[in-house]
Amino acid sequence: MVVGISFSTQDYLGLSREPSVREAVAAALAEYGPHAGSSPVLTGHTPLSAALAAELSELTGMEHVVLFPTGWGAGFGAITGLMRRQDHIVLDERAHSCLSHGAHAATRNVTTATHLDHESVRERLAAIRKGDADNAVLVVTEGVYSMDSDTPRLRELQELCLEFDATLLVDVAHDLGALGPGGSGQVGAQGLLGEIDLVMGSFSKCFATNGGFVATRSREMAEYLSIYASSHFFSSALSPLQAAAALQSARIIRSAEGDRRRADLAQVSDRLRHSLAARHLSVLGERSAIIPVETGSVAVARLAWSLAERRGLILALIEFPAVPLGSARFRMQVMCDHRLEDMDTAAAVLDESLTEARSLLREPADASGSAS
Repeated sequence: MVVGISFSTQDYLGLSREPSVREAVAAALAEYGPHAGSSPVLTGHTPLSAALAAELSELTGMEHVVLFPTGWGAGFGAITGLMRRQDHIVLDERAHSCLSHGAHAATRNVTTATHLDHESVRERLAAIRKGDADNAVLVVTEGVYSMDSDTPRLRELQELCLEFDATLLVDVAHDLGALGPGGSGQVGAQGLLGEIDLVMGSFSKCFATNGGFVATRSREMAEYLSIYASSHFFSSALSPLQAAAALQSARIIRSAEGDRRRADLAQVSDRLRHSLAARHLSVLGERSAIIPVETGSVAVARLAWSLAERRGLILALIEFPAVPLGSARFRMQVMCDHRLEDMDTAAAVLDESLTEARSLLREPADASGSAS
């Protein structure tokens, strides 16, 4: 077992260790048992599921919520449930695996847009509508991209979808709860609560459990998804334990305690970014719970990962296929209860480990800290 400071956990608000969340799970176990025992369209949901859907409706500004037993299933099911073989999907080239797999499972008419390039999205929408004015078009993006910690201009994307009669799906897995007023994520931060066509997310980041959801303003779309999203209809429902953990977490997220945790999360994120940049390491993106550090070399990254672990720094090393072939980075994930001094220690250890790795491998570093 490795002991040290961990930056490889995505429990951003620390709610998996919150006593009231654990108490809610224990109470659900005592009342309902550990297993849903049925599909959500039959008898799988408990009253906890309905309460959770109501909390998510408030958090997302969307009236109708469909719950899924996994976040991956929510993304995959949203796309395969709604899109037909003749329809079209415009997918950001760095979209989550569940979104990419869902798109290619639903239709052959999938085109990728350059990452966060809205002109690229416009060009693809115009080309699609030039040849097909009738079939559906879905544009897929994320609130925060987990490998780059960057975000799209969501209003511009929604306006493009309105212009070309397309539907916008935003995956908020890494920002809902962690960012935005009241934990509303980038959708709320950009003033778009209730205006995005489809919002899907995961409970595995800020809600202390597994599971996911799709939220929409349309009752008809929610009812359609509940039947035609195979990862919903043909799965056992979200368990009572999952529903209880996510429900109590959602209540905390929307409370003053949630505001305090988000403020602490922002503070430690800023501190780590500053400490890494001060050591001329290549830090990507903007403030979120994710701080990606580019290394420029797979070999250097692997050796530095091992050296850092020996020094008590636990990191997530990201390689292909999560990032382009031949590249590697550390995805440092902060939690609200990290200590500020831990950020400085982590930056120093990572810098020392990368320097030693490059020396051992005789790979030079450029001014940004990446191998040249």
